[in-house]
Amino acid sequence: MRYERYSFKHKETIVTILAENERQYKLAVDAILMARRLIEERIKKDPYFLITYEPYEIDELDEGLDEVTSRMVRASRIANVGPMAAVAGTISAVAVESMVDAGDFALVDNGGDIAMHAYEDVTIGIFTPKNLNLGFKINPRGFYSVCTSSGTVGHSVSLGFADAVTVFAEDASIADCFATRIGNEIKEDFGKKEIKNVLKELWRNAKNYIDGLLVIKDEIIGKIGKVPKLKKVHIEPDLITKG
Repeated sequence: MRYERYSFKHKETIVTILAENERQYKLAVDAILMARRLIEERIKKDPYFLITYEPYEIDELDEGLDEVTSRMVRASRIANVGPMAAVAGTISAVAVESMVDAGDFALVDNGGDIAMHAYEDVTIGIFTPKNLNLGFKINPRGFYSVCTSSGTVGHSVSLGFADAVTVFAEDASIADCFATRIGNEIKEDFGKKEIKNVLKELWRNAKNYIDGLLVIKDEIIGKIGKVPKLKKVHIEPDLITKG
């Protein structure tokens, strides 16, 4: 596939956009700005939306709940986290959905929360403090998402100590929320056994909404469900989206 790599920053949103052409890039930017505006309007209307770590309780028929924030609310309820846990994945998904009007291939990486539309292999690296140079190839065969949360890398809020929790799913809002939910459960003193137990426990509910999940803590790797085969990849630090 042939694509151009773009970077875009607006307030807290810092994204890498892979697009076949400049029109796709402009569509993505417009979608990102639209999504942020709707989220900011919801926060202005109800600041609790921004700060709660619990699912956001609101009448589904509330006229003020737009398509973007309704995705976040639904995903947060499924994963039992606050709606802002879905913000990066939701923005990525909205951007990619807008891009397919101008090309078949589209990918948006919003600080490790990736939404894409492709029919060819895409190589994705997983960055951790020890930089294990691990990654995988995935063929989305349409819309797909790979969302990662970390308690040791980046500025996202995590109550746990995983270096990376990566979730594979079609729905980026749900993937983003489950990455946060599972990451919160990985404690500082957890070893391989404790991580395995957490994955088994949370998978009972998660498997109804996601395809698979991967946890990396120090040099411990745990996974459950459908996870692409890990392989050594060369991670270029300059290409990491630092959101």
